[in-house]
Amino acid sequence: MGEAMNNTGWLGPDAERRAWDEAIALENGLHVEFDEIGHALIILKDFYSGRPFTWDLERKLHATGRLPYELIPTYLQDTGNCVAAGLAGAGQKLQVIEVALGGEEEQFREWYIPWIYAVSRNQIGGGMNGAGSTGAWGARAVNEYGVLFSDDAGVPQTNGYSDKWGRRRNAGSIESAEYGKFAPAAADNVVEQIRATSVEQMVGLLESGMVLTIASYQGFRVSEYKGLHVYRPSGSWSHQMHITDMRRDPELMFYRMNQWGPDHARPLNGETPGGAWNFASDVERELRSRNVEVYGFSLFRGHPLDTSDHNII
Repeated sequence: MGEAMNNTGWLGPDAERRAWDEAIALENGLHVEFDEIGHALIILKDFYSGRPFTWDLERKLHATGRLPYELIPTYLQDTGNCVAAGLAGAGQKLQVIEVALGGEEEQFREWYIPWIYAVSRNQIGGGMNGAGSTGAWGARAVNEYGVLFSDDAGVPQTNGYSDKWGRRRNAGSIESAEYGKFAPAAADNVVEQIRATSVEQMVGLLESGMVLTIASYQGFRVSEYKGLHVYRPSGSWSHQMHITDMRRDPELMFYRMNQWGPDHARPLNGETPGGAWNFASDVERELRSRNVEVYGFSLFRGHPLDTSDHNII
């Protein structure tokens, strides 16, 4: 799939930096930089480093009946809600890692994009006109208000609810928003986040069992390199994507997922459709531009299983 109209929606680095400054000014201690917590990741790195790719874990979970899909479907965002769509894509991969390798006794459930989009803009961002959000607002939304699942009772199943719920009229208290009735269902399903500012930190988070969101101005085209589909820098877009995996052969690369449907980039080696490998050297240049924000996510409190015989695969 090509670059479609209104298929981006990141508000840009200036808005992102303001959003992060607001987050770290809070006194609840939940919004942290890598340097504040990196030392605590050593134990997790011993456990998760060298883990299988997420798509291989998905196939194994599906074979055991613990995932309804052989591969989690790739989102096709329907408006400028890339922050929410990228975050939801990352969160579902996080569930796979926590269930398959962490032994979490949780049921896989799909994250509802319009909820993240609306809460990030209205309850966190204070309401705005036009489309878009910031990575920091999205991270705070799922941390402070939790995750609504697509199959929660009464959740709309038609397109257009990101734009409908994201309207400024829903700013203010969550109770007064038109989606406020879903707040109790989402409140228990929170996820924690940490901000990364270098490739080294991104590697550290991925090796600790986390997944990442990455928002920037950098555009890409897909090409082939040594039997892999890779993203080559090309043009620009104001867009959030997510990073689910990494590899060191033939060189350090991150698997960068888009949410423009599975046909945006077809895999050559069984990867999740819709993404491609991104050279770490290109990401390093992207980070040096300062027009980029990266957040890692972990410790999702999902929906518990009815049984307690959930074993690591």
